[in-house]
Amino acid sequence: MRTVGIASVALLTAGAVLSGCTPTPSEPAPDRVFINGRIWTGDARMPEAQALATRGDRIVGIGVSPRIRALATGATEVIDLGGRRVVPGFNDAHWHLPTRRTADLVDAGNVQEIQRRLVEFARTLGPDDWVTGRGWGPSDFPDNRAHRRYLDAVFSNRPVLLTDRDGHQTLANSWALTLAKVTRATKDPANGRIDRGTDGEPTGLLKEGASSLVRRLIPPVNADQVYRALLAEMDKAASFGLTSLQVASGVGGSGVEYLAYQKALREGTLKVRVRLGVPFARDVTPVQLTEFVALRDGHRDGMLAYGIAKGMLDGTVDAHTAAMLEPYAGSTDTGLPMWAQPDLNRVVATYDKAGIQVELHAIGDRAIRMALDAFEQAAKDNSTTGRRHRVEHIEVPALVDLPRFKALGVIASTQAMFASPDAITLTNYAPALGPSRASHSNAFKLFDDAGAVQAFGSDYPVFTMNVMRGVHAAVTREMPDGTPAGGWYPDHRISVEAAIRHFTADAAYASFDETMKGTLAVGKLADFAVLSDDIFAIPPAKLSGVTVVLTVMGGRQTFRNPVFTAWTR
Repeated sequence: MRTVGIASVALLTAGAVLSGCTPTPSEPAPDRVFINGRIWTGDARMPEAQALATRGDRIVGIGVSPRIRALATGATEVIDLGGRRVVPGFNDAHWHLPTRRTADLVDAGNVQEIQRRLVEFARTLGPDDWVTGRGWGPSDFPDNRAHRRYLDAVFSNRPVLLTDRDGHQTLANSWALTLAKVTRATKDPANGRIDRGTDGEPTGLLKEGASSLVRRLIPPVNADQVYRALLAEMDKAASFGLTSLQVASGVGGSGVEYLAYQKALREGTLKVRVRLGVPFARDVTPVQLTEFVALRDGHRDGMLAYGIAKGMLDGTVDAHTAAMLEPYAGSTDTGLPMWAQPDLNRVVATYDKAGIQVELHAIGDRAIRMALDAFEQAAKDNSTTGRRHRVEHIEVPALVDLPRFKALGVIASTQAMFASPDAITLTNYAPALGPSRASHSNAFKLFDDAGAVQAFGSDYPVFTMNVMRGVHAAVTREMPDGTPAGGWYPDHRISVEAAIRHFTADAAYASFDETMKGTLAVGKLADFAVLSDDIFAIPPAKLSGVTVVLTVMGGRQTFRNPVFTAWTR
């Protein structure tokens, strides 16, 4: 028996349900046992444990430390957790892979800082390269009005295109507009808008599909660049305790992103379990549906999976393109719905009949209702149940629609960090909605109270994929510095346990994976994270500072903080 690390651990509280699982004599001994921990299993049959044993990629024992340690033989590694809190591996239910290196404009705060970051970033580029950036918000600009003149001031003779935080609008400089031949005579595309000044000239702000007028000119990334980006992002994900990612884009079965995931699978470099999807196409054919089902059924190794079709119903509140039932505050604009209800019903029913799960991006109350109506109609038309269709984001639901999620079996796929009241939220987002709608936006407690299955994601790179930052936002509705005092609409706070469940068991249910992950139990995958602090004991204000010291996926170490010395290989 090899023992790695020596530590003591306080007994769990009296009344905690503890049990052990001992293999029969015919079963081989575990590869590793992890003892002296505070393990939140997420399993109602045994909510808390002190230790677990793994063999291969599975959990083969869980319970009190003495009984689990007794399973070890001379070849078993014994890893002392030192009393640290352990939770199931986190599962980000809504994640995107950033494939292009860009200037980071998150939290820039003002035009001068945006300009400074862009100039610094441009020094790392070739003279003919486009200058790109991501993460700006309307509140970074005077009067909340982004305009090309702020980019022209520092880049008058090379193209610049900046994507906003949410990824639904871009700001181009004059040089880029000239290259794209976007002028006052250019018509708005069907799925987008070109912002114009009082003189009719484009301001450089391009909303939704209008961004493609300029973006199409940027040279595409190659397969090697995407693969290297994937490796870097998986390292980052593992450092946050993530063991599963659900990619919220229609990657499909071809293209450079698909090739990057396939290469990682083939070379054994996947550090997280990844679930991909395909586009939600208006003109999808029976052949395409058959190909997708084959793609889904052909990826069942537990590391790379296919299982969903992703569609877009509207834009964002910040861009005033989220489809609303009533106009935005101080405006006659109700947003930009991307589908007519009859067309949406028809296409959803087509995927539903083929047995394919659908996820629909819907932020405004009108778009959310359209999604629910389409799912309800598909179930009636096809006499189907259990598809677990999903609505993504659901930022501003009509309160009367909340009970429909449970009634229809529709997953509420929300993003914990969206409850973080940053400058963009307080100065642009909330005022655009007005108090009556802002008061129940990103209100996760309402979904819990309505009995919906709520799966948390990050929408990375819109927000950080640091899960503990998301947990802090959902639990406190404050920024890490404690502002605003008392929280942003604090009645919608949820418990730490609820937030962790949404990032684990509920996220697994959203991808039909609840039988193999999401909780820690015998027979399930050995995916778990060891935390720096006991998140159930510390003040909620300290949650954002909690770090991951060890991440285990399938029984193997995918991340270790140097402070954790009990398992160094």
